[in-house]
Amino acid sequence: MTEVVSSILEPLVEKLTSSAVGEIQLVCGVKDDREKLKNTLEMIQKVLADAEQKQIKDEAVRLWLSKLKTFCYDAEDVLDEFEAGALWRRARSTGHFALKRKVRSMSSWISKFILQFKMAREMKELRQRLDGIDEERARFNLSTPHYEKTTVPRMETYSFVPASNVIGRNKEKESIIELLRRSDDAGAEIIAVVPIIGMGGTGKTTLAKLVYSDERINEHFENNQAWVSMPLEFRIEEIIRDIVKSLGDEAKNPLSGVSKFDKCGLDELQNHLRNLVKCRRCLFVMDDVWTMRREDWLELRDLLGGLSKGSKVIMTSRDQAIADIMGTVPSFNLANLSQEDSLTLFVKYAFHHGEEKNYPDLMEIGKKIVSKCGGNPMAVKSLGSLLYSKNNRRDWEYIRDSDIWQLQTDILPSLRISYDLMSSHLKRCFAYCSIFPKNHEFCNLDLIQLWISNGFIQSSGNNQEPEEIGRQYLEELISRSFFDVVTDLHPYLSFTMHDLIYELAISVAQTESSNINVWTQDISPRTWHISFPDSSDVPKDQLWGCLSKLSRVRTIVCKVLGSSDSEDFFLETCISRFKHLRVLWLEDSSFDLLPSSIGGLKHLRFLNLHGNQKIKKLPKSVYELRNLQSLDLGGCEELEELPANIKNMISLRALGITTKQQHFPKSGIGCLTSLRWLFIQECENLEALFDDIQSLTSLRKLVIVECPKLASLPQGIKNLKALEDLWIEDCENLRLPEEESNEPRSTSRLQSFRFKELPEIVSLPRWLEGSASTLQRIAIADCPNLRVLPEWLPNCSSLRTLEIEDCPELSSLPDGVRLIPTLTKLRISGCEKWSSCGEEDD
Repeated sequence: MTEVVSSILEPLVEKLTSSAVGEIQLVCGVKDDREKLKNTLEMIQKVLADAEQKQIKDEAVRLWLSKLKTFCYDAEDVLDEFEAGALWRRARSTGHFALKRKVRSMSSWISKFILQFKMAREMKELRQRLDGIDEERARFNLSTPHYEKTTVPRMETYSFVPASNVIGRNKEKESIIELLRRSDDAGAEIIAVVPIIGMGGTGKTTLAKLVYSDERINEHFENNQAWVSMPLEFRIEEIIRDIVKSLGDEAKNPLSGVSKFDKCGLDELQNHLRNLVKCRRCLFVMDDVWTMRREDWLELRDLLGGLSKGSKVIMTSRDQAIADIMGTVPSFNLANLSQEDSLTLFVKYAFHHGEEKNYPDLMEIGKKIVSKCGGNPMAVKSLGSLLYSKNNRRDWEYIRDSDIWQLQTDILPSLRISYDLMSSHLKRCFAYCSIFPKNHEFCNLDLIQLWISNGFIQSSGNNQEPEEIGRQYLEELISRSFFDVVTDLHPYLSFTMHDLIYELAISVAQTESSNINVWTQDISPRTWHISFPDSSDVPKDQLWGCLSKLSRVRTIVCKVLGSSDSEDFFLETCISRFKHLRVLWLEDSSFDLLPSSIGGLKHLRFLNLHGNQKIKKLPKSVYELRNLQSLDLGGCEELEELPANIKNMISLRALGITTKQQHFPKSGIGCLTSLRWLFIQECENLEALFDDIQSLTSLRKLVIVECPKLASLPQGIKNLKALEDLWIEDCENLRLPEEESNEPRSTSRLQSFRFKELPEIVSLPRWLEGSASTLQRIAIADCPNLRVLPEWLPNCSSLRTLEIEDCPELSSLPDGVRLIPTLTKLRISGCEKWSSCGEEDD
C-alpha cells in the first residue's frame, strides 16, 4: 500500500542545509553534491502525492517508491553521522574535556579531517544513487496534486461514550440491561453469558460500554464491575489479573503503570479474586474475544461462576462460533446501521450542530458517501470526522468519486480514504503505531517522544516545540476517530485503536514496522521498526537466524526481558548489530545489568527501562549518550543513584526517575538545560530535590508522585517561567514553598496543576497567583487539611476546569469563581463541610 516517503524527504532536505553538513563544505566537491542532492529531492517531493496514489494500481510505481524510501533512510543515517560528530565535538570543547584540548588538538584535527573525507565520499555516493532513482521518475508521468490535504479541527473527545453519540442501538441496549437485571438465575451454578456479535466496526464495544456505564447496571451490581480487553490468545493468568485490577480498590497510577498485582502468580491472583468477589454480585465484560477453546472457557467460567452467585458476563466477538461456546442466551447480532441511522451519525460528525441545514448541496453528496459505507458505524464516523468543517463542495466530491471505493481489500475503503487524505507526516506517525500489539493502551507522553525520537515531527517554522507539534498530531488523529480516548487526566492521556483502525495501520505500514508474535515468523530485511516477543526460552541460533536478517533497525521494542542466557544474547546482539537505533524500549524488564556496549549507540534518542525492578546501576557509558532525548527510569525501584555525570546528557528532553537516593547530585539534573519533561516517582527515600532547579529554563512539565519522605521543594520551583503543567501526588510529608509577603510576585505561564494526597498543605502557595491569567485546569483531591482556597482564584480569567474532591475542611469557593466566563466544568465532591456538597456543573 502507500509508501510514505514525503514525510521523510522534508526533514532530509533540512538536514542537508544544517551546520553539521556545513563543516565539510571545504572538502572538494561536497558543496556541489549537496546542492544537487537538495535540488533533486525537492523536484521529487513535488510529485510524491501523485506517486502515492498511482502506486495503488501500478506495481512499477510502488517499487520505485520503495527504492526511494530505502534511499531516504540511508541518507538520513549518513547525515545523522554528521550531526552526531558535530555534537560530540561541541561537548569536547566544554567541561572537563576542555582541560585536555591542547594536548589533543593535533589528533582531533586529524580525526576531523579523516571524517570529512569519509563523509564527502558518502555524500557523492548518495548523489549518484539518487540520480539513478530520479531517472526512473520520468517514466511515470507524475504530476502535482489537485487535492489539498488540510488539518482537521479538533472536536471534543471523552474518555466515555456519550449516549447522544450512539445511533440505532437503543433497542439492543435496553434488552441487554433487562436481561442482566433479572434475578431468576441468582442461584444458578453456571454464570450467565450475554454474547454481542457483529462484524468489525458495527459498534459491539460501544454497545457494551453503554450497558456497562448505565446507572441501572451500576445500582444492580453495586459497582462491582470489571472490564477486560481480551488478549489475542487465551491466557487465564492475564485475564484474571485484569479482572482483579479492575475490581480492586487499588487504582493503577497512570504514570507508573505498575500495580501490585503485576507481580502475582496464578495462585495468588486466584486468591485475590476470591476475596474480591466473595458474596458479591459482579458484572464481567470480556471485550473482543478472538479465540476461545471450550476447555479454556470452562476453566474460567467455573472459577467466575463458582465464586460469585448471580454474576453475569457480557462478551463481544466477531465469531458466532465463540458465542456458541460461551453464551447461555441467544446472541445479540449487530447488523450494520440503516441508511437513515447512518446519515444521522454522519451529520453528528461532519457538521457543527444544526449547520447541515445551511448546506443542502453538501447533504446530497453526503448521502451518496454514506450509502457507500454500507452502514458500518466506524466507516461513517471516520468520514464524517474527515469532512468536519470542510465546506468546499470539491472536497466532498473528491471523496464521493474516489477510486478507492472500487478496491477489493480487507480494509474498509472509507477508512483507507481517511488515511490517504491525511498529511504525509501524520501518515507516518499513524503507521508507526502498528509496532505495538492489538488492544495496546497508548500513553500520549510516550508516543509523542517516540515520534520525536524517530524524526517524525515536522517543524512548522514558527519555533513551536516538537512536543507541542506532537500533541497537535495526536489531537488530529483523535479528531479523525483513529484513536479512542480511555483516560483523560491532564497532562496524561491514554487511548486505544479500534481493531479495524489497527488493521489499517498494519496494512499501510507494510514492512516498515513489524510486530512479530513468534520467532519463526518471516521478517523483511526492510523493517526499520520492530517489536519482538519473549526470547527467554528461544535457542541462540534461532535468535541469531532472526536478527541476522535485519540491518538498519531504528526501533526495538521488547518488553519483559529477563536475565537468561538467551535474553542476554538477544540484548547484546541488538546493541552490537543495530548501530543506527533511535529507540530501545525495554519496559517491565528484569535484567540485572545493561551492557556497557550501549554507549556505542550514538544515534540513540529514547531509552526506556521503565518498570525494571532489578537493575541497580547503569553503565557509565549510558551517560555519554549525547544524542539521547528521552530516558525513562520510572519504576526502577532498585536503582541506587543517578550520578552527577548525568549532566553529560546534554540533549535530554524527557526524564523519568525512580531511585533509592536521599538527595539528587549537585550540578547534575540542573545542568540538563534542554529538559522539557521531568517525572520523579516512587522515590521512597528522597528527602530533597536539587537546588539549581531554576536552571531548567525550558521545563514544561514537572510531575512528582509517591515520594513519601520528600519534605519540601526548592525555592527555585516558583521561578520556572516556562512550566505549563505541575502534578504533585501522594507525598505525605510535603509542604509547598511559600514566598515572603514583600517578595515581588513572579509571573509564569502555568496552565494546569494537580495536587492530590498532600495531607500537609493547608492552603495553596501564593506564588501560584503569578499564573492566574494562564491557568486553565485545577484539580485538588485528598488533601484533608486544606482549609481555604485563595482569594485570587476568581482572577483566573482562562480557567476552564475546577475539580475539588475529598477535601473535608473546605467549606466554600471564593466569591466570583462561578462568574469566570471561561469556566465550563466545576466539580466538587466529598467535601463534608461544603454547603452544597456533590454539586457538579458542566
